Amino acid sequence: MTLFRARIVLGVSTIVGLGMAVGCSSSDEGGTQPVTCTGTTCSCAAGASCTFSQSGCSGGSCSLECKDKSQCSGTCGESCSITCSGGSSCNTTVGKSGSVSCTEGATCNVTCTADCSVTCGTDSTCTLKCSGDTEVRSIPQGGNC
Repeated sequence: MTLFRARIVLGVSTIVGLGMAVGCSSSDEGGTQPVTCTGTTCSCAAGASCTFSQSGCSGGSCSLECKDKSQCSGTCGESCSITCSGGSSCNTTVGKSGSVSCTEGATCNVTCTADCSVTCGTDSTCTLKCSGDTEVRSIPQGGNC
């Protein structure tokens, strides 16, 4: 009987241990992970799906690099600068004086809460929605609010 109980305890401990390992993951629900930041300079790993709304890039002035087929999404405050390149996808909301550069086959969907600018390379796809706009507009040559 004690051997049977030991196996049950071991089995439960293993299941609980695996649950803890998964629970301690740095990924958010949905498979996204936070961007990696050093101060206010942030990046998303190649091929990863990252969010930056709860990172060093969620406040004021910061820079974010999203490249090499990564997917970045989130909101940053005033004077943030986002570079989206290398076939990546960026869905962002930027604050006053924010800027987004979309190049090398990237797709950028940008919402501006105040004045901002978006540069869109000829091989990229970009949309922009300014504060007060009711619809998103395509901006193949870039645009600003």
